[in-house]
Amino acid sequence: MKYSIRTRLTSLITLIYLSVFFFLLVAGALALYLGLKEEIDKKLQLERDQMIALFEADFTGLLSVTGATRDSLADDFLDDLKEMYGYKDQFVIFSVKTETGRHTYSDGGIKNVQLLLPEGFLSKAEGFYNQRLGGKFYRAVITKPNWGTLVVGMENQTFFEVADELAEILLLGVPLTFILVLLGGRFLAGIAMRPVVASAEATEKITMTNLSERLPEYTGKDEFGKLVSTLNRMIARLEEGINRVQQFTQDAAHELRTPLTTLRGELELAYQKSDLSDDLRASIQKSLDKAILMSRIVENLMLLAQSDTGNYPIQKNTFRFDELVKDAVDDMMSLVDSRPIRIRLKHCDEILLSADKQLIHRLVLNLCDNAVRFTRTGKIEVALSSDEKNVEFVIVDTGIGIPRENLPHIFDRFYRVDKARSRARNGGSGLGLSICKWIVDAHDGKILVDSEVSKGTSVTVSLPLNNSR
Repeated sequence: MKYSIRTRLTSLITLIYLSVFFFLLVAGALALYLGLKEEIDKKLQLERDQMIALFEADFTGLLSVTGATRDSLADDFLDDLKEMYGYKDQFVIFSVKTETGRHTYSDGGIKNVQLLLPEGFLSKAEGFYNQRLGGKFYRAVITKPNWGTLVVGMENQTFFEVADELAEILLLGVPLTFILVLLGGRFLAGIAMRPVVASAEATEKITMTNLSERLPEYTGKDEFGKLVSTLNRMIARLEEGINRVQQFTQDAAHELRTPLTTLRGELELAYQKSDLSDDLRASIQKSLDKAILMSRIVENLMLLAQSDTGNYPIQKNTFRFDELVKDAVDDMMSLVDSRPIRIRLKHCDEILLSADKQLIHRLVLNLCDNAVRFTRTGKIEVALSSDEKNVEFVIVDTGIGIPRENLPHIFDRFYRVDKARSRARNGGSGLGLSICKWIVDAHDGKILVDSEVSKGTSVTVSLPLNNSR
């Protein structure tokens, strides 16, 4: 699947923005985590130092005394711990090595906290640890002085509360941000592509008849401005080259027309002499036919050259199209000679058409001439009808037909379908349908050709009734 540049540019902008967004988000979350961790670690270190100072100042006797003295000192120690931690979201655990074994003293907001800790927790190395206790998250520091192990813990819900709020923000913010970035990216891409679209639309309108047109000037001094300038220079070179070819075609056709007219006149005079032998008369007839064909080619070339430059003076007036069609049908009847062809004017509405009568007459004659030339037997039917807006001229024959693969090229200049058609009576120059196409286009109409080999051809011409162009 192919996507437009605007779509790809929008996707790229969105991808880059979201990548930066998520990078900053992750970086912010990491910075928040490290900041909160550092803050709670400092508090834990302070609590740890106070506990060490308390133990070493008042309760080191627990390491050596025994009996009632040890029990009394232990009670005092637990009372102090309860007073300091009993009503806080904190806990403290002393694991003291004595001569009689290891004794544990603890207190805090969690009852029997030493029992809730994972097995082997007190054996871990010194450092900071995150631990879940009683459905809450705690951060603890383990210290191992020479008299045992000290664990001080503190509830660490702040980070997780922030994380939950951040998740809620992301749940709503990410889709909203994505939509806004997508719309904004498409808007920015549209602004960036606006000169490209304008240039593409201007390029689409440039044809052989208006090569003097140029792409709109682009004031920006960037790569696109360079491209526009390059394309305009290329169009100027094309215009110059095509103008030279068109001028050469017109000059050549003009120079050939006079001698061909003279040759045709002389051949016609020679043909009219009564003392000619049959062989000589036949030879003159062939030469005259060739001169007539060449004259037609020259006239067609001049017409097409003028149409390419837009210099042909289209003169519109209102005339009876049906009378023109009837005259063309009468002419066809005289062209079929003795061939078994039935010519029928199937339908003919009375129509007033606003167009160039001379060109429309040439259009109808060319189509009728093609139908007669390429039909050896069968029938040729002509129909003319109209509605409120358009007039439709249709000519159908049972001639040799045109292969489907050739239909897209039949309006190309000098295009010949195949040898069979080239050998048909009076052959053609390959310019007739090109001229028909130009005449129809000049009147804002449409021409459609449908054909099948050995079955015939159907040509439909649709023209607007009132063409003001």
